Amino acid sequence: MTIEDMFGDLHLIDIMAEKKTGEVLLGLVCNGFIDGKPETQTALLDKMEGYLAHTQSDEFQTEYHGRPVILRVFFNEKPDQLILDLLYKCINWTSDFGVTLEIEIDGKQVRFT
Repeated sequence: MTIEDMFGDLHLIDIMAEKKTGEVLLGLVCNGFIDGKPETQTALLDKMEGYLAHTQSDEFQTEYHGRPVILRVFFNEKPDQLILDLLYKCINWTSDFGVTLEIEIDGKQVRFT
């Protein structure tokens, strides 16, 4: 499976929606089994970086300024443990952008403890 098969276009936001509760949801969709290879980890971080940069753009700030932002990473199957460990380490990074990181695996939200 290629990086594009797993993450789609690394330069595009997969899902962007306004929740009824007022939050802005940015969804990053991962397809198939996401392995823990270094190039896979780099691709995921690159895509996340694009999402975070978008939240800082003038366009986004004009439309959604002051609203809570959620970056939810969707997996349709459990990824390699290295990917979950990597995402756990990203919580502070996303928080620095004012974004809450969430993970969903096969329709169930995962909480880090």
